[in-house]
Amino acid sequence: MTALFKPVIASAILLLLIIPVAQAADDFVPLETGAMMVGLVGGLALFLYGMDHLASALKTLAGARLRFILSKMTRNRFMAVLSGALVTGLVQSSSVTTVLVVGFVSAGLMPFAQSIAVIMGANVGSTLTAQIIAFRVDAIAPLVMAIGFGLTMMATRKRVAMAGKAILGTGMLFFGMGMMSDAMEPLRTYPPFIDLMAEMQNPVLAIIVAAFFTALVQSSAATTGIIIVLAGQGLVTLDGGIALIFGANIGTCVTALLVTIGKGRDALRTAIGHVLFNVGGVFLWLPFIGQLSEFVTDISFATNGGQTDIAREIANAHSIFNIANVILMIAFVPWIARLIEKIVPPETVIDPPLDPSPKYLMAEVTNTPAAAIALLRNEVIHMGDIVTDVVRRGRENMRKPTSKKLQRIAELDDGVDSLQDAIALFASKMRRSELLPGELDRLQNELEVSNHLEAVGDLVAEEMVELVSELMDLRQIPSEERRAQITELFEIAENCLKQALTAYSGDDMETARAVLARDQEFGAKMEVTLHRISDAIGPRDVDIRCYRINVALVERINRLFQRACRIAHVTISGLDGHKAAGDDGQSPPTVTLPETF
Repeated sequence: MTALFKPVIASAILLLLIIPVAQAADDFVPLETGAMMVGLVGGLALFLYGMDHLASALKTLAGARLRFILSKMTRNRFMAVLSGALVTGLVQSSSVTTVLVVGFVSAGLMPFAQSIAVIMGANVGSTLTAQIIAFRVDAIAPLVMAIGFGLTMMATRKRVAMAGKAILGTGMLFFGMGMMSDAMEPLRTYPPFIDLMAEMQNPVLAIIVAAFFTALVQSSAATTGIIIVLAGQGLVTLDGGIALIFGANIGTCVTALLVTIGKGRDALRTAIGHVLFNVGGVFLWLPFIGQLSEFVTDISFATNGGQTDIAREIANAHSIFNIANVILMIAFVPWIARLIEKIVPPETVIDPPLDPSPKYLMAEVTNTPAAAIALLRNEVIHMGDIVTDVVRRGRENMRKPTSKKLQRIAELDDGVDSLQDAIALFASKMRRSELLPGELDRLQNELEVSNHLEAVGDLVAEEMVELVSELMDLRQIPSEERRAQITELFEIAENCLKQALTAYSGDDMETARAVLARDQEFGAKMEVTLHRISDAIGPRDVDIRCYRINVALVERINRLFQRACRIAHVTISGLDGHKAAGDDGQSPPTVTLPETF
């Protein structure tokens, strides 16, 4: 919500600047600056709040469709353009799409060249916002708000409530437009302001002003709304409005550049691709603003008085500009990608293959449930890779333990704990009230798997490392045969964990069931291992201590196996609706340890 304050504050400052100091002159009737500022800033706040309501409701209603569209982004450049347009249309923000793309590229989920096509599509999708704003149904806005409020308050189903929220947001959007229009009406007869707006006939100046304002408020929707209000009051001509829209397209690139801070080279390349596409498109059309103006006038519907609606003409020009740019440039995406790769060469430093720092989480997308859950899932899978590496090192350490190996495992677990904290924090920032039941279940499943993984990391890197360290301190490392027996049991648990994570990442029911089916195999192997440990007990105190440590190691391996089974159950419950249970609805399998432990 704090993002809404920037456009409002910036607009208040802008209003103070554009109401000239010449107001004090005797030639002009003084303007009621205070009332105008209240109307403009209040109207803009209501307009942006309505946009936020509309966008958040659409994100929730889109749900599975949005996840499906996101999954198609990497098919080919044409599907990437279509996906970018659809996602932007659904979330009502090209900035959100741009942030998503930068995140996907930096995480290795999307090829850099493909991201350029998605951003092209995002520009097309952003034209829907202008088309909505151009309807200008201020007179019935209170009725629309009343209908939306009624649906929101009285609905018993989440989807109906979200539809009501979308309608309420639409009403607030148009009501805010009406307030801004009324606030600016006195400027129609105010010569200093008219002279200032006349300067906007210079397209270069208009582009610079709109680009600066959009970069300042980081909202092209706010800029578009103000442009359409000015045009509706006759304060901006069609040519000037088109130039201002061009500037808004350039200014919105700042968001993409800001998101790349702290990200890799591919993320920076994506942002530069956004800048090149938008700026290149503006320079391409700059000499043809007059021709574009005539064309949109010809194709726009005339009103009863025979005049076309300038707000609709500006919206149509915005759509034609972006669609035409995609048609002209999509064939050159590979060449554009190569050019950007030369501008931003690859990094010479190779990152370690398993970095426990967050790889996919981006706070900027927590307000887009489907995308946020997709990124959260990828981060949990990343966490699974780290934990699997910890388990592998723990197994190898069983055979040939050294202090250096133990220290390395402990360090990796610190990274796992930090990653778990980051996942929990990311999930806490999501708007739970806007999640549909299915999305809420998916969120709970991701968190449950991350909790199991964190527990596995602690089992191996804290408890088992401590037990092995005790054996090293006693100078009573088990024989090669005994270590091989414990390691063999460890391998079964490790393989089950890998299978469970494979099932989870691929939504593979059969693989998840295969993990649970190894219960008897693991139990039988564990009983054999425990009997052999018992048979080797010696008479000395140190022998008894070694026995208890070896039994404790087996118990930890058993708990590792149980965590693998629980992860498999999460996969099954997510696919067939059974919560924390398998086919028969029973609890996860358990293996009983001897009472002597």
